[in-house]
Amino acid sequence: MVNMVNTAVNNNIYAGRKPGSKYNQSHTFQQKEVLEVPDGAAVNKYANVQEIYEALKYNASYRVDKQEQDEIAEKEIQNEEPEISNDSSEKMTAWYQGVPLKEWALTDPKYTDSETGISWYIRDGKYPYMVGEDAEKFRKLCEESGEFPLKKFGEMTGLIQKLDDNTVAYVGDNGIAVKSKDGKEMFVDTSGLSYDILMDMFRNLPRNGNFFSNKYWSDNIQKAQARS
Repeated sequence: MVNMVNTAVNNNIYAGRKPGSKYNQSHTFQQKEVLEVPDGAAVNKYANVQEIYEALKYNASYRVDKQEQDEIAEKEIQNEEPEISNDSSEKMTAWYQGVPLKEWALTDPKYTDSETGISWYIRDGKYPYMVGEDAEKFRKLCEESGEFPLKKFGEMTGLIQKLDDNTVAYVGDNGIAVKSKDGKEMFVDTSGLSYDILMDMFRNLPRNGNFFSNKYWSDNIQKAQARS
């Protein structure tokens, strides 16, 4: 991939120097001025060998300077290419509020799935996340099972709750969306509740109530808050 990038850049450089272009006409003219052999009258104007030497030295240094400038310009263009690393150990790092998640994991509450042994953490009392070996185990688990990672993550961390065969609750940042297969929907405001309170509510939630009743949810929220 790097070679392809280099080739593309080099082709662009050469493409910008087509014969007959305005740039090359100017460049050729400058070189002609430097390399042109002076006529006899011009040579005779030098009073001594030292002056001729100084003039030739100036012309030589000018040619070198132009060559060096071209080389430097070409290197600068090539150095603008993004660095592409083939090191598979370099992974994308997830950040939250300017700090890598792996650092937040040192102090955030940790939870472990009893079935898989995979752990996750909760940031700001609401947001579940995985890091390190657990994230890699989770990725491999989904690859082997063919499960959709986002759905599996939601089920494992409790953000997707199956209330009965017909109804599912989806936990978001500011509330719960309750949906049934027959098209019923409702929203429950839980923006003031922490992850722990929500999970406690679902663990103790009666599975025989009216899931589309505001009173059903308000009563169980109050019970969960009282237990916290």
